[in-house]
Amino acid sequence: MMLRDPDEATGIAVGSFLRARRDAASPPETVGLRRVSGLRREEVAGLAGVSVSYYTRIEQGAVSATAEVLEAIARALQLSPDDREHLRDLTRAGRAGRDAEIGAPYELDDGLRRTLAALHAVPAAVLAFDMSILSWNRRAHEMFAPMVDFHAPASSARPNWAELLFTDPYCRSLFRPWEPVALDMVGRLRASLAKHPNEPVLRCTITRLRARSAEFEAVWRRYPVSITPLGVVRLDHPALGPLVLRDTVLRVGGASDQLLFIFHAVPQA
Repeated sequence: MMLRDPDEATGIAVGSFLRARRDAASPPETVGLRRVSGLRREEVAGLAGVSVSYYTRIEQGAVSATAEVLEAIARALQLSPDDREHLRDLTRAGRAGRDAEIGAPYELDDGLRRTLAALHAVPAAVLAFDMSILSWNRRAHEMFAPMVDFHAPASSARPNWAELLFTDPYCRSLFRPWEPVALDMVGRLRASLAKHPNEPVLRCTITRLRARSAEFEAVWRRYPVSITPLGVVRLDHPALGPLVLRDTVLRVGGASDQLLFIFHAVPQA
């Protein structure tokens, strides 16, 4: 199989993302455009101050836009902070070895190991770049996945949080509503893929989920992107009853892209 040139592959990825956001965009009221979902290419080009033909070629992956042009397009599409960071990751992905395979992706970061060991009062877990669970404390295990062996994250049969969320009835039933959590999880896989587009383990995880779960495939096609914490998470726990949690997400420095998730209870009036 002939491999694409890195710049060409980067352009195709950027174009796919921009098309997804353009299709979902609403015209800003101040511009006086038609009141329907989605923008035409002509409208985005006009708002960004570029020619229609040039913007069309960007979406088609035929040209690499400058940072200034991409920023103008981001403003025209009213991209969120997460989307803007995702766009920057896409443009960097094929350059300077950014898409090299991650070394030792499941070797738990020592700093995160020590931090997790000190957390006892709140649920906490460390996830790899493909959402595999590398470690968790007892509270996280008991709250989110008690049917999984507590020691499984340390074995070759480590569970994957995205797979549990989309394919395990118990995990799915915890969340009320489920859709925001599903969007957040798929969005994190999208963000990881932008950083490491040629990482085989990550691509295998995504391919497997798209084949196993029609709901995952449907959410994937919506192209969510999640980098910052989700915020409030609501659970209907069979043992603990209704719970409202707020998540904190910490990313370790370096190339491993490991994430520490910490959940704090939100006092209810």
